[in-house]
Amino acid sequence: DRYLGKFQARHYRTLKGEMVNGEMKWKETDISTIQLKSFVARVTSNGSRHQVFGVVLNDGTPIRSVEVKVDDGSWQPATLDPTTSEKYSWKFFTYDWHGATPGEHTVVSRATDTEGTVQPTAEELEVKKTFLEHNAQHPRTVIIA
Repeated sequence: DRYLGKFQARHYRTLKGEMVNGEMKWKETDISTIQLKSFVARVTSNGSRHQVFGVVLNDGTPIRSVEVKVDDGSWQPATLDPTTSEKYSWKFFTYDWHGATPGEHTVVSRATDTEGTVQPTAEELEVKKTFLEHNAQHPRTVIIA
């Protein structure tokens, strides 16, 4: 059964688009599940060592992997924190960024769950979503001194 308490009934609302006979129909509804999303929260440094720290949120489906990409490089595996593996908890991840050079960089993460769902890019989202549901990859700009 879906829980519809004060916050779900009043604050966690969204407009969902659905194609009906080739036309987009919008319906206001409560947000009852979280779309798979990850984001980079911060980048820390200790001398020449840099570490990316981030968070994964989802509907409770186990997480298969989290990857991090710096600038136009390839996706690299991040490490999930095993102490944050409860079904509905925030899941933390880290990525050791080797060879960071001074200047501006773009850092982005993406998560994949065990059902094969991959966090989309903004361009891959089929329908524009409200900020509570938006789950596209979120590139962050960081400056390395």
